[in-house]
Amino acid sequence: MFSIERKSQLSKFEKVDFDCLIIGGGATGVGTALDASLRGLSVGLCERYDFASGTSSRSTKLIHGGVRYLAQFHFGLIAEALSERKRLIQNAPHLVKPLKFLMPTYKIFEKPYYSLGLTLYDFLAGKSGLPSHKRVSKEEAVKDFPSINQNGLRGGIEYYDAQFNDARLNVLLARCAELEGAVIANQLALVSILKDKSGKINGAVLKDHLSNKEFKVKTKTIVNTTGIFIDEIRKMDDPNCKPILKPSQGIHLVFSKNDISCNTAMIIPKTSDGRVVFIIPWESHVMMGTTDTNRSDISYEPMPYKDEVEFLLKTGNEYLGTKLQKENVLSVFSGLRPLINLSGEGDTKNISREEMILVSSSGMITMSGGKWSTYRKMAEDLTNKIIELGKFNPTKSCTTYDYQFLGKDGYSENMYLKISSDYKLNIDSAKRLKNHYGGEVYSILGSKPKELIKNTGFFEEEVIHFIRKEFANTILDVLARRFRILFLDLEISKKLIKPILKIMAKELKWNDKRQKEEELKASKLIQEYMSTYK
Repeated sequence: MFSIERKSQLSKFEKVDFDCLIIGGGATGVGTALDASLRGLSVGLCERYDFASGTSSRSTKLIHGGVRYLAQFHFGLIAEALSERKRLIQNAPHLVKPLKFLMPTYKIFEKPYYSLGLTLYDFLAGKSGLPSHKRVSKEEAVKDFPSINQNGLRGGIEYYDAQFNDARLNVLLARCAELEGAVIANQLALVSILKDKSGKINGAVLKDHLSNKEFKVKTKTIVNTTGIFIDEIRKMDDPNCKPILKPSQGIHLVFSKNDISCNTAMIIPKTSDGRVVFIIPWESHVMMGTTDTNRSDISYEPMPYKDEVEFLLKTGNEYLGTKLQKENVLSVFSGLRPLINLSGEGDTKNISREEMILVSSSGMITMSGGKWSTYRKMAEDLTNKIIELGKFNPTKSCTTYDYQFLGKDGYSENMYLKISSDYKLNIDSAKRLKNHYGGEVYSILGSKPKELIKNTGFFEEEVIHFIRKEFANTILDVLARRFRILFLDLEISKKLIKPILKIMAKELKWNDKRQKEEELKASKLIQEYMSTYK
């Protein structure tokens, strides 16, 4: 029912005496697994579902300082994020890339007002390697973003941030952490926490979801990086602990680039709900988001509210010359932000996104808050805390500042031209392959790859790579977090289910029952997402 690689992964959990066992395989968890392993710690990491299956795959795909935080005076958070932006562009150029933004101006005071703020943004970025902001005319603004609403447009301001592929980076971090010695598995859940007579953590009971087998592991420390599920894990440790999570939902709509013509991204700096909204070219499509909706319920697969969809369409259409309808939506996705609010009061829009580390009396360490842009620094801070509390003696200091990710070697920005020529692909498909795999692309595809469906640019060899090298165990792992097509085009996702199923069934030796369950689960989720806007 599962691969040889997975059997090997699970066997190590029972054999190793871990310095730390990390629970949760999102950005913070896998980032910490990589950092701690590089420093010589014995690290285990288990993820209940799939890497990046929660909030870490549902971001606005930006590595940025956060222009909107200027008005909240979070200058330290902005400077830290902009410093991390520079590092990621250098260390993972295939996944993290500079992106030009247009901030349109319609009122006479807006251009000098926004320019003042972006001058501070440039200052906080320091020597970022990206161009500073500049004011542009109406003609230049239209050239940047042809679909912009030109009625009353006075021009705008151009500035730079960076864009990335969140789930692909998350999975790559997991691969790198394993390469550096961490023991890692998804579909592996924490069942209970084991303690010694003094009440200090000394182990855990884990359950493999694929085989339903439970087993014990030894660990000196447990690290809780489960995002929106942190309170659930905290209650395992201490049933009387006070909840600290205040979740906020953000959704994104995805459109064809034929519906929104744009050569840059656009930021809508002020909306009726007090947030900014981005309209961003991504993966040969255009994405619009995000919302900020208070939620009291926690769901692994949160569904967008219909009024969120309507809010984004209304807000976007105010700034677009072509009016979008629900019929134009190709996909939608939503995520819950794991915000920490110790006071229990305040609106989620005003809660700081800064990280927070808590330590329980048993020695369990919990981290939450933060954002993708600062994941590396969060991982560094968390690893420092693990070392401090565990009184470990690391063999190295933090080395993730200039860590070279898999795929950087052999990568070049124009390599898509060779990929297109070698594999007879259109430019969009060739760029996808370049951006997903970097220098690994030819070792993954080989010389004569086979398309899953003709003219889609998705290949059988990729699915095999996902299973053998990227921890993929389900159809949704492939559609949502490896190919990313679930977040781009739900109709194409439906068509890909059967060809993906055929390969996974063969590779993982699925019986008829498992095949039917997988097909039904993927089809049902796609239909649920479609129902939110159709």
